[in-house]
Amino acid sequence: MFAELIEGLRRYRRLQRYLRGVELRVTATARDGLGVARSGDGRVMFVEGALVGELVTAEVISVDRRWSRARVTDVIEESPHRVPVACEHHLAGCGGCDMLHVDARAQMQMKTSIVLDQLTRCGVDAPMPSLRMLDADRGRTTVRAAVVNGRAGFRARGSHDVVIVEDCGAVDDSAEELLVDGRYGSAESVFIRVGARTGERMVVVAPTADEVSVPPDVMVVSSDELDSARRAWIHEELSGRRWRISARSFFQNRPAGAEALIDEVSEMVEALADDGPLVDAYAGVGLFAGTLGDGRKVTAIEKCVHAAADARVNLTTNAKVLRIPVERWRSSPASVLIADPARSGLGSEAVRPLLSCQPKLIVLVSCNPSSFAADARRIIDAGYLLDRWTVLDLFPLTSHIETVTAFVKAD
Repeated sequence: MFAELIEGLRRYRRLQRYLRGVELRVTATARDGLGVARSGDGRVMFVEGALVGELVTAEVISVDRRWSRARVTDVIEESPHRVPVACEHHLAGCGGCDMLHVDARAQMQMKTSIVLDQLTRCGVDAPMPSLRMLDADRGRTTVRAAVVNGRAGFRARGSHDVVIVEDCGAVDDSAEELLVDGRYGSAESVFIRVGARTGERMVVVAPTADEVSVPPDVMVVSSDELDSARRAWIHEELSGRRWRISARSFFQNRPAGAEALIDEVSEMVEALADDGPLVDAYAGVGLFAGTLGDGRKVTAIEKCVHAAADARVNLTTNAKVLRIPVERWRSSPASVLIADPARSGLGSEAVRPLLSCQPKLIVLVSCNPSSFAADARRIIDAGYLLDRWTVLDLFPLTSHIETVTAFVKAD
């Protein structure tokens, strides 16, 4: 206990030394999109809102033993990729979009460099990727928000404070209405999910749905009700199909993003695979199994009870849905393996059963550069070659990165 107090005092003193602000030259981009610089004493500084090449003044907001975190207060020498921030909520501290200060094309280059750096750290030699931005994007159709005094808002950057927004250009119009005009009583948080192409809307209020005021077309359900086995879902349309999506099922945050993923995965499968059996690991509601499975024997693996139930509704009779963790799958031969894991990636435990089905083609969909690079190393070590990959701008205006990568069995 005494040692912890001493260490806390040391950190406080270090922070006090920096609070007056420091001048920093930014030399690199970290994997979360922050600028990287070094202070005068050699300490690594991760700087919010700073771009490579810029000279900035920054206030230090946290200090650790070997690194510090800072936030730009003034730009002395500006990057040519910097653009003015027009969102008043961002200027007020909203943490929802952390790349509003970066030109759209430069955002893609930044994201690519972040992934390439992670691959290099894992010893993976990769060709330059294709870059894909979204077409006809109308914004997010899923929104997670905190609730204060009945109103929804976003967490402030680096804080538990909540910024109440009067508009939000990052979300679909039908979701924005519920974010801005909805009233959620004594709730602590709200999850908004809309079907942009079906018009269906739902709000999941936590913990209870008392005194909620939303338009009459909106389904209202509480997290307490879902915990008590109530089922609730909406539908969305994409790739010429109608999809059921339950309140607690994972689904991409916008139809344009889901269709971009389907297109990229489809192109890789058509170019590199035969028409043999297909395994869709971490299948969710069946997005890839349902769009690439025609004429194939399909196995969809999904541990979430809600998503697996949706997949059984969404998929055709040639698909077998297994509600188990991927790590427990007793593999069977497959020609194509598609894996879309959570941010933590596949990991060694999941790679083992997936690779034991001996697929000729592996398509890995990833939303975390660090875990993607580690998984790529594992797949290559198992005898595969990284043939091609794409960086998708699935989360515009943010530092989140999505990649789709094809690995082929080495001869």
